Amino acid sequence: MNMNSKKMTMVRIDKKQQRHVSSVTIQKLIDRLKTNVDNEIISTLRYRIRSNDRFVIDKHKELHRIYASAWMKKADNGALVISRYNDMLLLSAGPIIETERLEQLKQVTKIVPSTMAAFMGASGRTLKILVHVTLPEMSHRGNEAEMEQFYSKAYQAACSIYSSLLNVPVVPSGIKDGSSPIMARCCDSADDSPLLIEKTTPLNINGVELIPKLQTESEQRDTDNEVSSLIAFLMQRYDFRYNSVRGATEYLDKQYTFWGWRLADMRFINGLSIDAREAGIEARPKDVMTYLNSSRIRVVDPIDDYIFSLSYKWDGHDHIGDLADRVTTDLKQWKQWFRMWFYGMVAQWMGYNRKYGNSIVPLLVAPQGYHKSTFCRQLLPPELRWGYLDNLKFDNQKQVMQSMADFLLINIDEFNSISKKTQEGFLKNTIQLASISLKRPYSRRIESELRRASFIATSNMTDILSDPSGSRRFFVVNVTSPIDTERPINYEQLYAQAIAAVRANERRWFDDKDIEEVMVHNRRYALLSSADMYFNDFFDIALADDPDAMKLTASEIYNYIRKRAGATAVTESLTTFGRYLSNVPNIQKVHTKSGTAYYVKYR
Repeated sequence: MNMNSKKMTMVRIDKKQQRHVSSVTIQKLIDRLKTNVDNEIISTLRYRIRSNDRFVIDKHKELHRIYASAWMKKADNGALVISRYNDMLLLSAGPIIETERLEQLKQVTKIVPSTMAAFMGASGRTLKILVHVTLPEMSHRGNEAEMEQFYSKAYQAACSIYSSLLNVPVVPSGIKDGSSPIMARCCDSADDSPLLIEKTTPLNINGVELIPKLQTESEQRDTDNEVSSLIAFLMQRYDFRYNSVRGATEYLDKQYTFWGWRLADMRFINGLSIDAREAGIEARPKDVMTYLNSSRIRVVDPIDDYIFSLSYKWDGHDHIGDLADRVTTDLKQWKQWFRMWFYGMVAQWMGYNRKYGNSIVPLLVAPQGYHKSTFCRQLLPPELRWGYLDNLKFDNQKQVMQSMADFLLINIDEFNSISKKTQEGFLKNTIQLASISLKRPYSRRIESELRRASFIATSNMTDILSDPSGSRRFFVVNVTSPIDTERPINYEQLYAQAIAAVRANERRWFDDKDIEEVMVHNRRYALLSSADMYFNDFFDIALADDPDAMKLTASEIYNYIRKRAGATAVTESLTTFGRYLSNVPNIQKVHTKSGTAYYVKYR
């Protein structure tokens, strides 16, 4: 496709309200967008919009209007009339608040082979997309009604394709009054890096069943006045989004934006229904729920948006280390291990942990009033704090598995309250999972979902780890003074550093040396079993060359303790006792005909 042969109409209205019509090729339009970066009118317009200025200047009306779907000419009375039809559609995607997100979506449009160009709209909040489309046969182009129907179908098909791809609303550009989408237009704009694709495959919608003409606003009010009134009422007070991570619709109160995004639960839906009725709109909770769970609600992945917004922005300073320094502890490896855990948490969000999940869990131990839970909550930035959970019941395994897919950080608060059986079984195996098998409500099948959540834990007690062999997944942090939670955290740089580290494949897992150090460190915080207590009462470990050393099997040591302390003294089975012996630090063992023997001596 030769871009120089593709012309669009440009219309300018002068101070005397006279229209001036000219043409521009796609290539010249792209060059114009780059030149307009310094355009004062466009810059002022964008600044006012970013500042939420209600009195946005009307000077942007001086900008050219660009029409893509038809070549216009000026009639004798000064009105615009269609001279011929173009094989192009002009779409508008948005609103898109973050410039970084808009740039990302611009590149995503390349996936559709019919994309000709994409550029930032004059407001700085929309993405304009030029789409190549196959026109009907020449014999049909003289029939105005047929062409009206064709473009209606073409625009609806294209809007559906791009809105599904971009997860933002996509409409014919500039069509807000119910008029024909053939008149789709946009203002002259500015973009220092517009997208231009030389070779395209036109969108062919021939053979697709024709759909009715788009209704005007007055027709919509006549046919579905209550629904339109309800939607207008809701949109006036709230912003809505479908959080694809949580699998739920959320709302943002426009009057109290500092509350952040909150879940649109039944309590909220019932309240909306009552508010609407008080405003004179007949709306049942079912009507509100239907709208909030429809494709009208834009789909967002807040994790993906947040990660993308911080890509390649790290300033090189160790912000993660600064955060770790707020915790005073006698654990010398604290900063190193915390850094690896933090990298693992972010990698989990980014989908890097495909084989094993983030298997490291910091366990903060300190008296009440040391701000352990506050510190854990502050690890997430305000934009993602909906993903924090600290009241999960681990006896409900289904809920635990679902929370690992729906949340970002799970605080196992009061870790000591978890039973020994849960620690040694379910929790030990769950922490290492990379994906979760779930059967969602109303679903007919079990599906595998990416795990998002990492774990952190807190406790007021020191003897909390019941499984010596499984404690390598936790590292206990003895907090020696209250954690500093008052100073603000530079979340942007904190997570930019982590994103850079994950992309550089810096280590976010324990190696063999780390595991050995963790095991030795954690023994100070083990929940002593009866085997542990009685073994230390009657035996010392010995070296092989010690003259007092004996080679005793696990069963011989077990029976000796039961004989000395009583038959019911050791509550563990012989198998459990043997596993305990094999994990005693520095104990030497040798294989004999009777099995594994341990070098010990009587105390």
